[in-house]
Amino acid sequence: MSKQRAIGAPFLIASLLSPFACNAPNSDQPSANSDAGMTSGGAGGSGAVATNGGASAGSSGGVSAAGSPSAGGAVGTAGAPAGAGGSAAGSGSGGSPVAAGNSGNGAGGSASKSGTSGAGGGAGVSGSPASAGSAGQGACTLPVVGSKGKNPLFSDQYSADPAPFVDGCTFYINCGHDEGNTGFVMKEWFLLSSSDMVTWTKKIALTLKDFKWADANAWAGQMVKKGSKYYWYVPVNEAGSGMAIGVAVADSPSGPFKDALGKALVDDAFELSNMGFKTPPDTPFTIDPSVFVDGDGQAYLHYGSFGRMVGVKLNADMISISDKMKEITPQGFFEAAFLTKREGVYYEIYAAGQNPATIDYSTSSSPLGPWKYGGRILDALPNVSGQDAATSHPGVAEFGGQWYLVYHSSNGPNGGGTYKREVAIDKLSFNADGSIQKLKPSAGLSF
Repeated sequence: MSKQRAIGAPFLIASLLSPFACNAPNSDQPSANSDAGMTSGGAGGSGAVATNGGASAGSSGGVSAAGSPSAGGAVGTAGAPAGAGGSAAGSGSGGSPVAAGNSGNGAGGSASKSGTSGAGGGAGVSGSPASAGSAGQGACTLPVVGSKGKNPLFSDQYSADPAPFVDGCTFYINCGHDEGNTGFVMKEWFLLSSSDMVTWTKKIALTLKDFKWADANAWAGQMVKKGSKYYWYVPVNEAGSGMAIGVAVADSPSGPFKDALGKALVDDAFELSNMGFKTPPDTPFTIDPSVFVDGDGQAYLHYGSFGRMVGVKLNADMISISDKMKEITPQGFFEAAFLTKREGVYYEIYAAGQNPATIDYSTSSSPLGPWKYGGRILDALPNVSGQDAATSHPGVAEFGGQWYLVYHSSNGPNGGGTYKREVAIDKLSFNADGSIQKLKPSAGLSF
């Protein structure tokens, strides 16, 4: 989201049919619930019931339960075959998950049920591995082959500045609500959600009124999950001052949210004190926060605009900063930072150049840089005659083994433009070396 900054004056914001393991929100932690390994135990004559995935003895046997899934994407151990004779058994039930972070094979299934005479059961089938960096919550439903979504996701209202995250089997996008005609008018934030990447719902989940100390500019924010709580970091205008970053917290991604601090997390005064600047005009533009929770639980905050990006660790409470904030700007950065991680590499996705901005990315071995420029993901969006140059704002997330880019368009079906933007989503592809393939906006996702 592009904004023109004038201290003491108004601001202009120019800004997959099989089960799979879902991904955790903004995290690189291993799976706690990978798909269960299935065993098919046969029934014997009339004998004892097998336990822990072992073969059943005698004539009366049954279904051995599934092996427990292992953490971190490891495959559950197959259940052993049951003894001969007895009725054929069905599939085992799902095993209970191994605690996250523990490696190794899943444990054997629970005791089989007794049955009548029939054929012996076969060996168990191994469990499905979870994708890297996921914390799946059982089997999720893939999009139906042949189904097709649409871009933009919604055209009944205008939406902008999207940031995605995945929680369980739901893909969420938080974004702003464009209501202006000749300027940026934004007073609330939407929460978009889908479990199949085709059908989406939309609701107002947070408003400026939730921050008593703010009086304007519900600009580009981002929601993340830490523990059992959901934190929504948003830039708003601090009454009597300039742009600042607030934090709302809830027990559910759909709210209700409440102001976690009752004041700004970062504002000009904090930057002056923390970073050593002399006057407010010297400080970075305090907008476009991106928060990433790493696999070890440490959270990082990035923000900034006009070619300056700040980075710092957040404390464990997610609502305070103890470190010194530093400028860690990647090559070509303009604004709209989004930090994520894939296969041990940190990716900074951002609007680059100037409006009409492109979407570029850089990589690092650390969430605080230094950065190596990676390339371009999306070209600049088209302008609408008579309006300010088109803005761009990216976010990326992985869902069911597929990565996606969310962004907003400026030439939607309702006229569009700089002040009437609409959120869209397309598949994102990586090369074998980890580089990101360039994409073009589509009319909607296809499966």
